[in-house]
Amino acid sequence: MNRLIINADDFGIHTEVNHAVINAHKKGILTSTSLLASGPAFEEAVELAKGCPKLGIGIHLCLVGGLPVVSDIQEVSTLVDKNGLLPESYVEFIKKTYEGKIDYGQVYQELDAQIAKILSANLPITHVDSHQHLHVLPPVWKIVQSLMKKYRLHRLRIPGEAYTFKLFNASPMRIMGRNGLTWLSRKALRDVHRSAYTTTDYFWGMVDGGNMNENNLAYIIKQLPFGIHEIMMHPGANTSTLAKTFSWGYHWEDEYQALVSEKIFNLLKDRQIKLINYGDLS
Repeated sequence: MNRLIINADDFGIHTEVNHAVINAHKKGILTSTSLLASGPAFEEAVELAKGCPKLGIGIHLCLVGGLPVVSDIQEVSTLVDKNGLLPESYVEFIKKTYEGKIDYGQVYQELDAQIAKILSANLPITHVDSHQHLHVLPPVWKIVQSLMKKYRLHRLRIPGEAYTFKLFNASPMRIMGRNGLTWLSRKALRDVHRSAYTTTDYFWGMVDGGNMNENNLAYIIKQLPFGIHEIMMHPGANTSTLAKTFSWGYHWEDEYQALVSEKIFNLLKDRQIKLINYGDLS
């Protein structure tokens, strides 16, 4: 029997995301979410999560996204702009890295503070992942491994989507980004095996990121090989409201509707796919 984690990223980033996550768990097929310590709606997310004991809660490490930091700005000055905000995208972060403008001691401090903040909320933490998947970037990955050992965390996302998935029917930019991420993920996977971390066999959602509508979700479910899978989602309750704050072009409401779709529920049932979260992995 295939086992499937359906995870919503960015829990805590906005109240419209928070309520979509909770409703998709209570009324639909969502089994897991990833909590942003620096999210403006963090406190609301924590309170909502406490009412959903079966919802897996991950730590969504964050070094990008135009979000604030958890640490004192003066102590992580190489990570933020003049407004005290993180770079908007992984492209900008990687550029700063290779220009020597990132102090990785400050990266350790900020990620340490994020993990400590989430753990202090007393939620049952199931795994670690990151905003825009920067945890598999080699210099960040070393720090993440150190912090996972410090806090005795051993489950995590390795976002390596198959190179061949939608190779000829997705945008070239998406394919390029996915392939780069998969290459980094496969490098990180060596350490996962060596350190006996726990992850899934397969990951899906990079090519369809921000547009995991009912059709795209069904397409993935229908072609799942045998194993343990994660599908990444980005649900939101109101796309027009979220678009005023975030310029990512995500289809938040479509993703929410996919998660509460009777068609998707029946597809999972027909294919005898068991829904789990990272906490169910040994």
